[in-house]
Amino acid sequence: MPEKDTERELLYRFKCARERRDESKAALDESQEEYEKAESRLIEFLEANGAVSTAKYEGMGYAQIQKPKLYASCRQENMDRLFDFLKEQKREDLIKTTVMPQTLSSFTKECIEGGVEVPEFISYYL
Repeated sequence: MPEKDTERELLYRFKCARERRDESKAALDESQEEYEKAESRLIEFLEANGAVSTAKYEGMGYAQIQKPKLYASCRQENMDRLFDFLKEQKREDLIKTTVMPQTLSSFTKECIEGGVEVPEFISYYL
């Protein structure tokens, strides 16, 4: 049957664990600072040379500056203005007219329930 730890042993293990934790935290902070400085210097170097990436090095790979991804949206009430703007910019190719599948399903159900004949180019199943 295993012996129970004494209060002193438990306190000693706790003290040692806390010291290791604190040392690890200090090392992590130091490593993080070193990483950030190296990253900053590399970015400054690339920007100063008008580059977006480094050369590829055997065993290390390469680094690349990535621009943040941009996400745009337009409120439904402004769609007409957006379409006008796109047409002015000669970008009508961006304008898409579509009917979402769920919307078409709801409309088709309404037609059937209302006695309206569904054209043959709309397929459906129950």
